[in-house]
Amino acid sequence: MVTEKKRAGVKGEGHLFSYLGMGMVLLAFILAVVITNISGPEAFAENLIMTVVIAVAVVIVIYGYLTIAIIVGAVAVVVFSGLKVYSLTALGKQVPPISFLWILLPALAIVGIMLYVKRYTPLTLENALLKKQIAELVMIDPVTGLYNLRSMFMDIQTQISYAERNDSPISLMIIRLRYPAEMRKVLKTAQYEKVIKQLSLLLVDTVRLEDRVYSIDENGGFAVILTCDKEGTKIVENRLRNKMDDPKWFEGIAEKQQIRTEVKIGYLQYDKSKYNRNANMFKDDVEEEVNYDM
Repeated sequence: MVTEKKRAGVKGEGHLFSYLGMGMVLLAFILAVVITNISGPEAFAENLIMTVVIAVAVVIVIYGYLTIAIIVGAVAVVVFSGLKVYSLTALGKQVPPISFLWILLPALAIVGIMLYVKRYTPLTLENALLKKQIAELVMIDPVTGLYNLRSMFMDIQTQISYAERNDSPISLMIIRLRYPAEMRKVLKTAQYEKVIKQLSLLLVDTVRLEDRVYSIDENGGFAVILTCDKEGTKIVENRLRNKMDDPKWFEGIAEKQQIRTEVKIGYLQYDKSKYNRNANMFKDDVEEEVNYDM
C-alpha cells in the first residue's frame, strides 16, 4: 500500500514537472514573439536568429545533449549582449529595454525542456534495457527460423563434452555466401532474405536429422555441427555442392534474372588435444578454412 502511494506520488510529481517545463518553453517562445513585435522591423533579423537559437537548443536537449545546448545558449547570449552594449556605448543607438529579455529566454527554454524531458528519461532507459535483455534472450534467427550463433555456442559445448565422454567424432562446418556484398547491391532486401531462407532450407535438406544447422549472421553465414569425422564431413560438403548446382532452389526470387548463388565452405574435426573444449578457437579455425576456400 505504501509503495503504491509512493509510486503514485512520484508519478504525480513527474506530471507536474512535465507541465511546468512545457509551460516554460511555451512562455519563452511567446515572449520571443512579443519582443520581435515590439522591437520593430530594424531588429527583426537579430530577433529571428535568437528565436532559431532557442529552438535549436530545445531540440538538442530533446536528443540528450544538454551540455551542448547550454553552450549554444550561452554563446548566443554573450554575443547578443556584446552587440547590444556596443550599440549603446560606441554607436549611441537606442535599444528597447524589452530586448534584454533575450538574455533570459535561452535559459528559460532550456530549463523548461529539461523538466519536460526528465519525465520520459527513465522510460527511455527502461526501454533500452528491455530491448537489450530481449536481444540477449533471442535464440532464433528471424529470417531463417534457425537457431542463431549464441545457441550454437551453447550446443557445441554440450556436443563436445558428449563426444569426449564417448570417444566419438564431432565436426563443425561453416558455410558463407561467396559474394554477399555484391548480392545486396543487386537484390532488394526481401529478395536477399529469400536467398538466405532458401539456402537454409537447402542445408537442412542436406544434413541428417541429428545434425543441427545454425544461422550465425545476417549475411548468409551458417554453421552445422556434424556427428561425424572429417571424411564424413567431406561427403556432406560434396552433397551440398551438388545441390547448389540445382537452379530450382533459387528460382523465382528475382524477376527477369537468374540468381547464381555460390558459397564458401570450411570444416574441421574437433581435436581434444588442440582445443581443450575451447569452442571459440575451434570456430575461428573453421573460419580460416572458409577463407581458404577459393
